[in-house]
Amino acid sequence: MLIEKSDSGHDRYDFLIRPNRSMTTKGMIVFVLLVGVGVFLTAIRFVLLGAWLVLPFAILEIALLVAGFWMFDRASRYREMVQVSRDRFLITQESVRGKKIWKFNPFWVQINLTLDPDDWYPSQLFVQSHGDRVEIGACLTDQEREELLAALHQLLPKVLEHNG
Repeated sequence: MLIEKSDSGHDRYDFLIRPNRSMTTKGMIVFVLLVGVGVFLTAIRFVLLGAWLVLPFAILEIALLVAGFWMFDRASRYREMVQVSRDRFLITQESVRGKKIWKFNPFWVQINLTLDPDDWYPSQLFVQSHGDRVEIGACLTDQEREELLAALHQLLPKVLEHNG
């Protein structure tokens, strides 16, 4: 998901890039609790009927569901901020592994979209300058990457020609 913000007072443009999250953390907890209660009640019913072996598998099922949602929640905390101004082209990538920051001179920056010739793999959007190369928008769709590329190509000359 791509969210564009602009600060016209300082001629700085911000692009927030993050994965599309259809469920909040609170929603995931409620969902896991509802499914867990249903599975556990069903397992208890089987235990009362004498099929005690269902209970360990029900517990395993709930544990795997919790682990899957925990991994999804952890992975979807990823976000990128691309800030474009006359002074700098700043890329900040934040995830559970930490924060990485790249600073480029906007006068020298090149933005390229790499397409797979066989159309098997998604496109990649790279920002590069003086040997440094950073991929941005890895969580975006191909269309969103193309829109971001067009917005940045349209925006850069406007920001660079502005007299600060």
